[in-house]
Amino acid sequence: MNATAGLHRRLWLPLYLPALLLGVPAQAGFVLLPLAVLDRGAGAAAAAAVVGLRGLGMMALDIPAGMLAARYGERAVMSVAVALLALSFVGYGLAEDVGWFYLVAFLNGAGSSTFLVGRLSYVSAYCAAGERGRAISMIAATVRAAALLGPLAGGAAAHAFGYQATFLGAALCMLVGLVCVFLFTTGGAQGERALGWRGVPRLAWEQRRVFATYGVAAVCFMLMREARSVLLPLIGASLHLDARAIGGIVSASALVDVACTYPAGVIMDRHGRRATAVPSSLLFVVSLVALACTSGYYSLLAAALLAGLANGLSSGIVMTLGTDLAPPERRGEFLGVWRLLTDAGSVLGPMAISAVVTVAPLALATLAVAGLGGLGSWVVYRYVRETLTDV
Repeated sequence: MNATAGLHRRLWLPLYLPALLLGVPAQAGFVLLPLAVLDRGAGAAAAAAVVGLRGLGMMALDIPAGMLAARYGERAVMSVAVALLALSFVGYGLAEDVGWFYLVAFLNGAGSSTFLVGRLSYVSAYCAAGERGRAISMIAATVRAAALLGPLAGGAAAHAFGYQATFLGAALCMLVGLVCVFLFTTGGAQGERALGWRGVPRLAWEQRRVFATYGVAAVCFMLMREARSVLLPLIGASLHLDARAIGGIVSASALVDVACTYPAGVIMDRHGRRATAVPSSLLFVVSLVALACTSGYYSLLAAALLAGLANGLSSGIVMTLGTDLAPPERRGEFLGVWRLLTDAGSVLGPMAISAVVTVAPLALATLAVAGLGGLGSWVVYRYVRETLTDV
């Protein structure tokens, strides 16, 4: 217990508090950004494009962020990333023309990706293997707390003060996070010469077995997570449930998810990564099959609770595996490629559902995702060795 308390005291100011200070505005932004675009007189297509460009900015900077972390160190990269995030929210607040939202959203995604890669590299460098599960699960818990607080706070602020003041207030909150990152993170440059652009493909080739096994597993985890978020409201609507009922089901699933987040980290550090990776991947597949077979409110609620259990039990597993597997001499570049893979999984889930539902029923799309998840579960069981003892 003393060791655990010491770990969290050590990481409170450099990691956990900044995660909350950045997470609440970021989660508010997911709700406010499309609404602000609509408020400027644009249509739903423009709002969706702005959100999409944020995701594109994340994927575009995954690998460059890793290279920057390798060259300049985690503190410098995270500090610059937070400054860019704050600047992007200032941009949202001051933008009048919708065209500016496109550019600012891309910069927002770039800053977010850079910060996440820098944070992963920091955990890998400054936490022992037996601490990473708890550290990353605590970060995940702050993200989930931000997901609960952000939309409520952002919506209330926008209603009371308008979008411009809310975005500027969010930027101020991020600047406080910048102070924490700059003052309390340790370590400067890595001390290793960063790989050039030609070196990153070579690194990916050298680590091809890792990416072909652990990487595939990570992609499938992210695919099932994103698919769960998309499928719950869609299936609820197909069952003719109203928004209140669907919202209650999603909240119940999220509550189970949050309750399991930190225990998952403790299990990973005490019993190994496979102790959560194998059962959570199987639970994801079972929950997706259950979603495809739902016929009413209670069956959807049961499937949603099972999906929440799977998501909570897998909390932090993707990031923890990445930090375990990262070569110390090429940590930043490796984690940049790792983030690119996981971001691809996040995009693949909704795209797979969209592709299938254009030609087939929603239940079949759910089963298709379950099939892909089943492939990932097999990879986890067969090829993902225990990284807690192998690092």
